[in-house]
Amino acid sequence: MSDIVALDDIELIPAVELTPFDFAADGRSAPSGAYADMPEAWSRYWRDALADSGIGGLAPLHEASWYVPTSVFTDAALLGNVLEVIFRNLPDQADRSDRMPLTGGLALRCRSEDVLIEPSCCGDLGNLADWRDVVGYRGSEWRMLWIGHPWLSVRYQAPGLIVSEPHESEDPTARWSIDPEALQAAVDAAETELARFAGQIAEALPHDLRIGGPERRERVLAML
Repeated sequence: MSDIVALDDIELIPAVELTPFDFAADGRSAPSGAYADMPEAWSRYWRDALADSGIGGLAPLHEASWYVPTSVFTDAALLGNVLEVIFRNLPDQADRSDRMPLTGGLALRCRSEDVLIEPSCCGDLGNLADWRDVVGYRGSEWRMLWIGHPWLSVRYQAPGLIVSEPHESEDPTARWSIDPEALQAAVDAAETELARFAGQIAEALPHDLRIGGPERRERVLAML
């Protein structure tokens, strides 16, 4: 356990991924190098691409991230602009009624240890259910915690849940320890935020996709 870092003050942050290619104007060129080699250039491209669609003032999880916490969406008009762009770029219009087309997920953050685990490819806000499921896990064998790929794995070693580094192999590497009660509190807080965000989405959807009725927040929440 000596190499395992205990994460005490954790939070789960619902976040949506705003891919700059969906927002950039025709003719705007992306940086020529890999993201890892030139994060500042890619960060500028991300901000400029969103600005091309009239979207500004959004702070991502960190400077080089494309993930934006749902909590920063406090302006209905701004969220409406974002949703319009996302729906406009959907390849299959028929899928709209089944699932809200928002990629992203839940980011695990521990400020005291400077740890931030972002969602991965193919993750979404519905992955809160995966976090909720592992709160009560007490098995000694590794269990997948889906955040996209690469994913996390979790096993129990009293008194905490051991969380692996993100991986796609069959041999997870133990990295962090989390108190199950602290994780439960983080899940509950994230669930409250998602309910708030669902209500905001219901009001901000493009007019032709507006979900009516008093139950609109619950209907959107079920689609996330």
